[in-house]
Amino acid sequence: MIRMAKALPSGRRKQTHSIYPMMFSRNIGAITQWEQEALAGSSVVVVGCGGIGGIASEMVVRSGIGRITVIDSDSFDISNLNRQLFSQEKLIGKGKAKEAEKRLKSINPGLKITVFSGQLTEKNAAKLIRGHGIVVDGLDNALGRVVLSRAAKDLSIPYVFGAAERTKGYSTVFTPHGISFERMFNLPSNGKDLNKAIVERLEKAQRCDAVLGVVANMIGCIEAMQAVSVLLNKEFIQPPNLIHVSAFETIPFRVGPL
Repeated sequence: MIRMAKALPSGRRKQTHSIYPMMFSRNIGAITQWEQEALAGSSVVVVGCGGIGGIASEMVVRSGIGRITVIDSDSFDISNLNRQLFSQEKLIGKGKAKEAEKRLKSINPGLKITVFSGQLTEKNAAKLIRGHGIVVDGLDNALGRVVLSRAAKDLSIPYVFGAAERTKGYSTVFTPHGISFERMFNLPSNGKDLNKAIVERLEKAQRCDAVLGVVANMIGCIEAMQAVSVLLNKEFIQPPNLIHVSAFETIPFRVGPL
């Protein structure tokens, strides 16, 4: 179910509003005061609060985003500790979305946050992401990304994609009028309904559970950077190019096609 964070008492609202300029004062100079105010009026939806989505959501909040929705049906387990920013040993078994809410509100008490602790589906995707300025992908499976990217495209919302496995990762931004996620990656669902056969093929798509924590978190930071760039009408990387991260290589970062 969808649960809105409780409104702060009126006195607290005034206090958090007054400290906002101080909280994000170190941003000024890197961006303008007007751009900071634009971020305060912007909204982001992050789907998945794990290795990529956790740090992506925290970094957009630390940038000064005024409203965020976090979506994750999963709970923390011990294998998350190598990479997931919100995970702690004492939180094993706790819901990721609820813990994300606590952490993000502790950073900015004036943050407007909506939490959905259920699964993103073809039926609810549009409802969950509608009204946001940008969608950030913290998912780890092809079917979820197809559903999310389709809903974003239908609603004309930019979709920030990111993925990591083993020691490599990459990210790009799919715009409403550009090439689709499915077409770029030549997925079997491209141009087709998500019938049972297509869903089964997507669910069987190759998935790697091994990932170096630092790589997942770098991709999440890159996603946050891309999201802020889009919201402020700055330059950003989009198809056919991606930002590539490769640990343990002579050139660990590059921009280019697949």
